[in-house]
Amino acid sequence: MFISGKCNLCNGPIIKINSTQFGQRCIFCRSTPIHRALGLAFADIRGRGALPADAAVYEMSSRGAFFNYLSKQYKNLQYSEYYDDVEPGAYKAGVQCQDVQRLTFGDASFDVVTSTEVFEHVPDDIKGYREVYRVLKPGGHLVFTVPLADTDKTVERAVLKEDGSIEHLLPPEYHGDRIRGSNGVLAFRTYGADIVDRLNSVGFSASIERYNSRKERVSNNAVVIALKG
Repeated sequence: MFISGKCNLCNGPIIKINSTQFGQRCIFCRSTPIHRALGLAFADIRGRGALPADAAVYEMSSRGAFFNYLSKQYKNLQYSEYYDDVEPGAYKAGVQCQDVQRLTFGDASFDVVTSTEVFEHVPDDIKGYREVYRVLKPGGHLVFTVPLADTDKTVERAVLKEDGSIEHLLPPEYHGDRIRGSNGVLAFRTYGADIVDRLNSVGFSASIERYNSRKERVSNNAVVIALKG
């Protein structure tokens, strides 16, 4: 077994298990370069004094390498999942359900909101960004990842209609998650560089940051960082 790096989330060894973008995995926490790029983004924000140890953090998942990292770093951590059969704010198996398009949190509740590969699955992502903006404190950050194409424009793949049906504008693309399984979650869009404009349109000051670290086996991984002024 060849150890290729060291994980910045748990200090575990990283090995190459395959040649995909997820192939450089930590043996201990199973982090991918996506998770570790988020860790590098958090380190940058902490370095600017914007993420104290008592920061109020909201993460849009209840499991995984980055969630485990946050749960050890921040005592004031709120987390959730989206369940199709549970009303937002209610609980299932001890985990709160939240729909980012209609969050049940109060205004200015959090210093930082995070997610990993979520917003491409949100039917109305602009509505979701507005909700995150609302629940962030002034000076708070939305820090997240989505699959980003090497294009300027976001491509809409599907639309949720008023009657609840889905109109597919392109052949459907599905991603997997731990709740719904492989190919269980529809991608409504493929983001381009204009994701920054979408965030700025609701009041954020946003940017796409690219992270590289040989030690953490992170190579040109994109993290979107949006600041609420």
